[in-house]
Amino acid sequence: MMNAMVRLRDGASLWTAASGTGPPVVCLHGGPGLWDFLAPLAALLDGTFTVVRFDQRGCGRSTGGGRFTIAQAVDDLDQVRVALGFDRWAVVGHSWGAELALRYAARHTDRAAAVAYIAGVGAGNGYRDAYVACRDRRLGPDRERWAELSAIPWSDRAPEEDREWCLLQWRTDFSPGPDAAGRARALWDTRPPGAAVNVTANRELWADRGTEDLCLAAARVTCPVTMIFGADDPRPWAANDSLFAALRDARRVVFERAGHAPWTERPADTRHVIIGALA
Repeated sequence: MMNAMVRLRDGASLWTAASGTGPPVVCLHGGPGLWDFLAPLAALLDGTFTVVRFDQRGCGRSTGGGRFTIAQAVDDLDQVRVALGFDRWAVVGHSWGAELALRYAARHTDRAAAVAYIAGVGAGNGYRDAYVACRDRRLGPDRERWAELSAIPWSDRAPEEDREWCLLQWRTDFSPGPDAAGRARALWDTRPPGAAVNVTANRELWADRGTEDLCLAAARVTCPVTMIFGADDPRPWAANDSLFAALRDARRVVFERAGHAPWTERPADTRHVIIGALA
């Protein structure tokens, strides 16, 4: 695997990693404001593709601040493509990264060969009420502690409180059962040393979603899109119905016994679907 820092036009530097051989694929992590946690997904694909991952602006090992916008995030992604020497690539996005993948494909129709949209939340915030209800139900007796931690401003939380909050919340993203807590810990363990959630990036990018309806952007996407969901994701996959209808060339796959990160619970099936989608 090769790691490199890609310097952007405005002086920000993005940490990138590339593995495997074959046609290029870029993986976009979720958040917004998290670090790249998609190495296990890349490992499923890099026998077939050259897989690029990176920490988005201001996240993980990457630098860059100012106001965070979707237009900037899309442009950052294309600057990574240029810096790595690819004329065209397929785009795999998870959660927030799934939306970023679609917006990139809408802006750069000649650069996106295909999109795998994994566990996105759809256009707007229609998913949220159902998500909150499911999350709270899955927290069970831990909900009170989660609420205590949530009431502490991010800037005032101790590192161990950040970890506890993330582990409690992330546990609810997986299929309920004895493995959910361990999967949340594995996700936390992808965190680069000293990295923290970029709360400013999270808030500003999420707010910037309102600048253009995602369905309008999706209608401009010309490449094939495969939407992949877990039936046990607390964010209901049906919230993507309007987005699915807006896409010109799309199919949708829903895995039983999988949550918000289906490659962790259904790795072979996820690999099979993504390789077919991007081939």
